Amino acid sequence: MIKKLAHVAKFVIPLVLIFFVGRVIVENWEEVSAAEWHVRPLYLLVSALLCSPWFLLRPLGWNILLNRFGRSVPFAAVFRVNRQAELGRYVPGAVWQWIGRVYLIQKWRVTAAACLVATFVDLILATLASMVPAMFTLDDLLPSVASYYRYVIFAFPFIAVLIIHPKVLNWGAGLVTHRLKIEYSHLHVGYATMASIWAMYVGGWISLCAGVAAFVAGVIDLSSGNLAFIGSSYALAWLVGILTMIAPAGMGVREAALGLLLAQVVGTGTGFTLAVAIRLWLLVVELVWYGSTHLMPVPSPPEDGEPDDEHPAVAS
Repeated sequence: MIKKLAHVAKFVIPLVLIFFVGRVIVENWEEVSAAEWHVRPLYLLVSALLCSPWFLLRPLGWNILLNRFGRSVPFAAVFRVNRQAELGRYVPGAVWQWIGRVYLIQKWRVTAAACLVATFVDLILATLASMVPAMFTLDDLLPSVASYYRYVIFAFPFIAVLIIHPKVLNWGAGLVTHRLKIEYSHLHVGYATMASIWAMYVGGWISLCAGVAAFVAGVIDLSSGNLAFIGSSYALAWLVGILTMIAPAGMGVREAALGLLLAQVVGTGTGFTLAVAIRLWLLVVELVWYGSTHLMPVPSPPEDGEPDDEHPAVAS
């Protein structure tokens, strides 16, 4: 009974939130129409360029993790699999991008267990990386905890160092594969490699947040201070969406969270309108990179043998 209710909730809650976002925009349409909207092509171009590294670095990090299972999958193949499978995020169920990765990568003799462990670790590292730009929003969002903010900034690196330790991540990945009733494949990776991927994702997140801010600057007049807040707010809203795990691609959840955050600097209706516009803009950028996978030459996968990961690569 509980499982059935949870399954229904995955469909109902996103629809309710989408309705809520749409209703807020409609009820505040006078404010939205009065905002100083415009289109600045140069800012939009800069936004696309700043957002693009995120769609390249995630596949690169996943590629490094996959190859720690003893395979040598070329980046072009991993990039195509990653970008195609990620479109499954928009399908209700919250698991289709995972299933897509397993199905598409198996031709490169990567087992389901190896794929899922690498994907789980990739998600943890990306989530931890998002907390870096998201922390800049907390100071403005929760002024009552400003006195503790310095301690959060001081403690976060130590907490991140602990979480990204290979033993800790292997333990967490083991729990996930056990729950999914899949034989666990140990990830043989050194701490330096794990820290490097996390640092790379932090850089990708900062660039993505700057790209979101540039997009907003390209469609509405705001001060630079507000733009920095908006960029950071996107990271926090993404974090909220990824942690809920009830909506496809965080749909509805992320827009509601981002709309509430942006309402503090641009008004309620305008904030929710910008939240939807940011979602659509990033989807356009993502689809462009998806289209590029059909132009990128990909080597032919090996034809001999079944997927296996019995010979892990040497950790570094």
